[in-house]
Amino acid sequence: MNNQIKGIELVWLSRTDLTNMNSGEGGTNFVDVKKYKKSGVEYPYVSGQAMRHYLRAAVRRELSTNEFMCLPNDDGEGCGDEEKCINCDLFGYMHTIKGTGANVRVSPVKLSPAMGLLPMDDNSTLDFLTRKKFKAEDEKAGGDIVNVELGVNTYKCGISVDLVRVGAKEKADDESKTLKIESVIDDETKKQRVINLLNAIMLISDYSKQSRLLTDFAPDVLIGCAQKKYSHRLQKALEIDRNGNLKIDRFEAIIKEMKEYCEVYFGILPGILNNESDVKTKATSLGLEILTPGDVIKKLIGKLN
Repeated sequence: MNNQIKGIELVWLSRTDLTNMNSGEGGTNFVDVKKYKKSGVEYPYVSGQAMRHYLRAAVRRELSTNEFMCLPNDDGEGCGDEEKCINCDLFGYMHTIKGTGANVRVSPVKLSPAMGLLPMDDNSTLDFLTRKKFKAEDEKAGGDIVNVELGVNTYKCGISVDLVRVGAKEKADDESKTLKIESVIDDETKKQRVINLLNAIMLISDYSKQSRLLTDFAPDVLIGCAQKKYSHRLQKALEIDRNGNLKIDRFEAIIKEMKEYCEVYFGILPGILNNESDVKTKATSLGLEILTPGDVIKKLIGKLN
């Protein structure tokens, strides 16, 4: 494991087909999309809790036979064994202890909500889902209609991995009044857990309603960096306007800042950004190689060695 790297940071854009990946409050016969408001305009989003669930499921799918990832119990609590369990190590836990408080592990993996960047009014529709009810032989067949809100959008999401705290525990030294971080697994196991996590980003698939609303939510435009200083600054690098153009001035300013303490990799699929040619020209002028999102992941995995 490369001990000079303090963190792995990624931010990406993903364009979806017509879908509803995270429902809001809704009602009995209405399934809406989670929304946030900006300047009086509604946009869709996928909550951070849902994104963590999707990422965790993607990691679990690819486990090897000698890797372990616990399932939470009825109270939502994991096993709490960071040494053995990838789930509790990467995603943290909180165990309530009656009368004394709680045993808490803060997740070294920080994952943002997926924020829709295009207004709902311009990019949504209602679909009708018929639910048939079972009836006895002598009764008339019946059912009801459910309205499902669907949308096409481009989402921005990001992840940050605190490499120092993967496979490690914080211990307070009462005598020196300092906090020490002690590893509980070897470097090779730590590296493999981070690799599992990075690969899972390109394999996210277990989001809601996919049985009838199949779409892909893997990164289409991806910036990744291996950081010598732990920071979340990269999260502001990707911003698009209502016409689907990347804001190049913001992109340039953030990349220049980040290159002072990390190696930056840029990947893009064709046809995602309306000003794709200008973005590629700017990326090249900043010294970035034009890669695919999958190749960005491979580059970051290579930096772990």
